[in-house]
Amino acid sequence: MTRRHVVDETDLRIMKRLQLDARLSNVRLAEDVHLSPSACLERVKTLEKEGLIRRYMADFDLSKICSSVMLMVEVILENHREADFERFLAAIRKREEVLECFKIGGRIDYLMRVICRDIEHYNELSDFMSRGELGVEKFHGHVVLATDKNFEGYPLDLLIEPRGRS
Repeated sequence: MTRRHVVDETDLRIMKRLQLDARLSNVRLAEDVHLSPSACLERVKTLEKEGLIRRYMADFDLSKICSSVMLMVEVILENHREADFERFLAAIRKREEVLECFKIGGRIDYLMRVICRDIEHYNELSDFMSRGELGVEKFHGHVVLATDKNFEGYPLDLLIEPRGRS
């Protein structure tokens, strides 16, 4: 079982603010969450050390950079032994076009978010996945026609009940 960090109201304010803009200076972040810069930096370092903040990254508008096709892909494996899952996961972790892969319950085994240059590129990926070496029974892609709601951060207030006052 994963050990959980006890999140207080100050940690929550820091996390909410950083997920909206991770490029904030420590001084600005400290002002926004009502801490001294040194106390704020110590809090952020603790959140990083504890693994609550895993990384900082930029969010690009791909349509301004290149052409691409986003797909949601359903995967069903032929067999469900541990070795079958491991073989499949080892292969997809090497595929850069697989952005996210979720093991899910229900009629399919995995749901993946995939980005490709074009449909031909997706077809190459589909052929690779369906050759038989990976134990894939079905590989079915759904082209994303539009993104109607973008990820804007986790609803931390909804998910976390802060402990203690700071």
